[in-house]
Amino acid sequence: MDRHLINEVENRYPYPIASEFRVLNTEEYLKPDSNRLKQILQIGEITIQFLAVVVLSDLIEQNNKKRIFLPESFKNEFFKNFFKTTFGKWTALMRDGIKIFIDNNVEMYINELPNYFILGRNSESETQKAFNSLTTIRNRIAHDSIENTSKSIQNLCFEAEAFLETILNNLSFISNYYFLYVGNVSVKNFRWNDPSFTHSFSEVIGHTSKFSAYLKKLSGLLNTPAIIITKGKEENYLNLDPLVIYSDEGENHIPDVFLYIDWDIKKGIKYRPVWNGGPFFLERTQNQHELTISLLKVIEFIAKEEDYNKFKVSLSNI
Repeated sequence: MDRHLINEVENRYPYPIASEFRVLNTEEYLKPDSNRLKQILQIGEITIQFLAVVVLSDLIEQNNKKRIFLPESFKNEFFKNFFKTTFGKWTALMRDGIKIFIDNNVEMYINELPNYFILGRNSESETQKAFNSLTTIRNRIAHDSIENTSKSIQNLCFEAEAFLETILNNLSFISNYYFLYVGNVSVKNFRWNDPSFTHSFSEVIGHTSKFSAYLKKLSGLLNTPAIIITKGKEENYLNLDPLVIYSDEGENHIPDVFLYIDWDIKKGIKYRPVWNGGPFFLERTQNQHELTISLLKVIEFIAKEEDYNKFKVSLSNI
């Protein structure tokens, strides 16, 4: 893979993508075998999941502002795709979410995403085809009835890597955006003066979890704690909460970024760690109430009313 692309992804792409990609370029994964193939597929899945979360967050924001109309077909499919997610379901959520922006003639927060994923109004882009091909490869190697020889795995590895390179090369615009964690906020409100709010920001970019941090004084108060996307000015942001969170309450109790993956009425809400956080279930965590209510708002905005009511009833004890 091109060294320039490797350096760009590892150092300038969002942390969930960059950290998984970094693993691929360690000595343990250089050989074109099943380990490397699985890691390529893992990178593809975390990339589509992260981008789909961005699309859904944007969709929620615009729907809340009454700028877009959600078709019944999307609401009908949302329950099936959102509550037990897979590689293919994230792809469907991203594709259908982008189409809603196109059909409503509303610009997305990351305005390059429609052309990245869709040609014209409905055709698959080169990138979408690459994601679909990775899904097909993943399904093939997971099928018990198919015998995968070392040679066939090697060929699949080269094939999958070419698709991944297409996905990551075409995603180069992502480095023009800033992914930040908004931590603590301090307030100064002197008499006869407008209040000022000093926010702590951490850059959730690159392959290391040791995020670069800085303080900045703003005239307004931003959502906190939250993972956000900005276009240069912190005040102009898209909030990814509650689909992407930062926490130290995973099983390993190590601070990490977590991405939503499942919501089962009986088993609860589950997130996946990016790197060191360990398994994470929302139940009994410090922010369980706030994040659960926030996820319920996601369902209220996007799902069918009957699906929303089903989950609302299940939260009567929260």
